[in-house]
Amino acid sequence: MQLRLTGWMAAPVLALLAFGTSAGAQVLTTGPEAKAFTPAEIEAVPVPALAFTVTPQIAGDFDKYYYFHRDGVSFDEAFADLSECDRLSSGLASYSGASEPYPGYYASQYGVGGVIGGVLGEMFADMIHGSAARRAMRRVNMRNCMGYKGYQRYGLAKDLWEAFNFEEGNGRKDEDIRTAKLMQQAKVASGPKPQTEVLAR
Repeated sequence: MQLRLTGWMAAPVLALLAFGTSAGAQVLTTGPEAKAFTPAEIEAVPVPALAFTVTPQIAGDFDKYYYFHRDGVSFDEAFADLSECDRLSSGLASYSGASEPYPGYYASQYGVGGVIGGVLGEMFADMIHGSAARRAMRRVNMRNCMGYKGYQRYGLAKDLWEAFNFEEGNGRKDEDIRTAKLMQQAKVASGPKPQTEVLAR
């Protein structure tokens, strides 16, 4: 049985997933119905390179750079799962950054210049710290969401990961780029079982 949640109900559910859930359960479906791809469309999706030599330095970044796979899943289902988790994770990956001690603080203390300086300070702080926090939060949410759907995680070298993945800090990727990358991720997730070691959740 599938539980279908939409709108404001979806975010709290994934937030709960961040605290950990049992893997393998049939999970929520949100957003539009899953797309059915033709065999020709699937065949046209480039298969990313996954072969690399593991070094301690590369392995130390497996919490950032990895891909998903699930035995027996179809390309259509993998794309739907990745797209759903991406939608939920992107929506939750927010970071407030610094803020005024209380509304009007900068104006009362420093006048108009203080207001402008305070706003610029918050913008720069968010650009530096907020971007990294959003990327980290999205990674955690994707891991939990896909793990809940029964996918296993495999480490990958950074340069190979960057060829078919994306990160978002201060803005959302163009939808065409996003879809193309998710299709490549689905090609991997539904492809042959990896021969490398499964990573812990």
